[in-house]
Formats: sequence, structure tokens, C-alpha cells
Amino acid sequence: MRLSSFLLTLIAIVPYLLQAQEASLLQSVSPIRSDSTCAINCEDPGYRLMTQVIDGETITREYIIHVPSGYQEGDNLPLVIVYHGFGGCAYYMADETGGLNDLADEENFFVAYPQAAYRPAKEDTYWEPGFNGGESIYLDDIFFSEQLIEHIDEEFSLDLSRLYAAGYSNGGMLTYSLACLRGDLFEGVCIMSGALLDEMDSCDPTQPVPMIIFHGTGDFVLPYNGDQYYASVPDVVSLWVDHFQIPTSTLSSTELNGGNVVHDSYYGGTNNTCLSLYTVIEEYGMPGDHVWFGQDMDGVSPNRIIWDFFSGVCGGVDAISYETHDRVQASPVPFGDQLFLGNIGVSSATYHMYDVRGVVVRTGRLGSDGLVHGLGDLPAGCYLLRVGESIFQVVK
Repeated sequence: MRLSSFLLTLIAIVPYLLQAQEASLLQSVSPIRSDSTCAINCEDPGYRLMTQVIDGETITREYIIHVPSGYQEGDNLPLVIVYHGFGGCAYYMADETGGLNDLADEENFFVAYPQAAYRPAKEDTYWEPGFNGGESIYLDDIFFSEQLIEHIDEEFSLDLSRLYAAGYSNGGMLTYSLACLRGDLFEGVCIMSGALLDEMDSCDPTQPVPMIIFHGTGDFVLPYNGDQYYASVPDVVSLWVDHFQIPTSTLSSTELNGGNVVHDSYYGGTNNTCLSLYTVIEEYGMPGDHVWFGQDMDGVSPNRIIWDFFSGVCGGVDAISYETHDRVQASPVPFGDQLFLGNIGVSSATYHMYDVRGVVVRTGRLGSDGLVHGLGDLPAGCYLLRVGESIFQVVK
């Protein structure tokens, strides 16, 4: 009886022993180096694995892809790559961005959450800014980002002319580096509570990329006013404005949320490049912290502001076409601090206002009451207001 039981047990485990032996042989031929310690990434249905063999060693890198609910095979859709912070896991980043996937479903774009590699020197997962190892997806995170785009494009259909990068904290450091060294890859970048580590003289001046920055004045990790390790946010903005050759005279400052947020925007740099800085003085009643910001800014979520910035491509317009809207009323004429659009047929739509040069001077969401607010600081003159596919001429 005992012998029979033993034989049955042996028969049952033989396949597993053979599998283990086979795995051992494969390991000896091509040892595997895992990219992170975030085993939870595998639980996401969008989990993907990339591999590369270098000198007989198989290197793996991971990411999570969110496919918009409206995606159909063959669609060429934009992609936003979101880099998590120091010690983070890709699995948690979708929650930390507070509804970005929902916005992607609404606006029909992919979101990729790549996983930073484990770095022994840092004793945690970490993004390495700069060129660090040539064509190695483990050593060089810029090369990894290039391969990530190709890997996603092989499975899905990307609009390669509409690629965007956004990074939080240490992920923001890498995003700055991508803007510096591979600005040609992206149509826009966002840095959320990040810091600049690259030397600006290493940046490619021929490939400027539109940039939007969010930073809290109460950031305790990467201080807004800088410290012995990091430059202040105003100094970093000044460096980029100079790098993009944006005239400082184009600066437009607007207070949002009753003065708790200040939006500084610069336009008219090389290739019409623009830069926006959102200084968060207070969020949810507390000093602007080291976070991915979530509170609406004059009724518009930070995620929506980012996407509108990306999709607006600095608001450059080459031609204006008008649609007939006999019933639409724009008042008052001239307008002051606010503008009312009656009978426009939409509510809560995104609007962009252009000056006579075709440069965006204001962007936001049209209120359900048809009002555009916060226009008091604009100089007198003629403007073009785009709401959805419609463009109107308005006068201040």
C-alpha cells in the first residue's frame, strides 16, 4: 500500500521535475536578469514583458499597457508613457495618476506604465537619466523607452506622430532627460513634481519639445526653491525657456483656484515651442506637496490640462476655417473678464483662445453655463476662440 502510494506520487511529480530540469538547463544557457522587484505588476491584465539577450544573458523589462475602451484593431492612436517615481511599481501608477485611464477611454489614447529597473546602487527601482549604456534595455532607460514604443507598436497601431511622455518625481527626471536628448520622439512632455539632472549643454537644441510642469511650493522631497542637490523650479524653467529660445516677453501669468495655483505660460520658441508651469501653492487645503496633483484647477483636472496641452501642440494654427453658426451669440462685445457663448450646442467642452499670430493665450473648459472665465488680463484686441471643431472671432 505504501509502495503503491509512493509510485503514484512519483508519477505525479515527474513532469514537474522534468520542467524544473529544463528550466535549469535554459538558465545555464541564458541566465535571466529580472528588471524589478514588483511582482504585483503581473496581476494587471495589461502586463507585458520585453526581453533582450546580451552576451548570453536574457534581460527582461516590464510595462503595463492600458488600451482605451474604444480601440479597434487598425486604429492609429496616440500614446502617453507615464514613468513612476523612485521605488515605485507600474501597477500602482494608474491609481496614483487619479483617473488617467478613464480620460484615455474618453479621448481614445493608449497609456503605458513602464517599470523602472532595480538598481543595486540605489537599493530600489530607479530611472537613470542620460545615456548610460548604449543599446541595453537594462542599463539605458532612454534606449529602453525607444524599444518600449516599438514593442507597443508591434502589438497595436500607434500614431507615431503623437507620442507623449509624463513622469512623476524620479520619473520626471527621466522625462526631462528624454526632452533633452530625444525630443524628436515626442510631441509633448509633462513633469510632475520632478527635478532636472541633465546638464543643459548636452541637450539637442534642434529638437525642442512642448513642456508642461507641475510643482508644489510645499514639496519636501524635491523643494520648489531648490537645495544643495537640485536647482529651483524657476531656475529650471528659465533654463528651458532659454534652450527653446522662447521670448520671455511672451510670459502670461494667471491665478487659478483663488490664487492657490499660478499658471505661467511661454510661447513662440523654436518651432513654435511652448512651456507651461503650474505652481501649486495649495491643494485640498494643504501646501502643494510631492504628489501627482489631482484637484481641479478652475474646474479642470490636472490630467485634462495635460491632455489638452498635449493635443493642442502649443496651439499653433496654420489656417483657420469658420463654420456657420447663425444662432451663436458671443457677448459682451467687447468682453471683459468673461465671455458668454449662447446657443453653442455643447457644454463643458475644451476651448482654446488664440491671438492674431495663431498662438494660444488661454485654454480651459467651457462651463455648463456657456461662460469662459479669467480673461481680464488679456490685452485689448481680436482673438479666435475654438470650441470643439468650431472657431469664432471675439473682441476685447
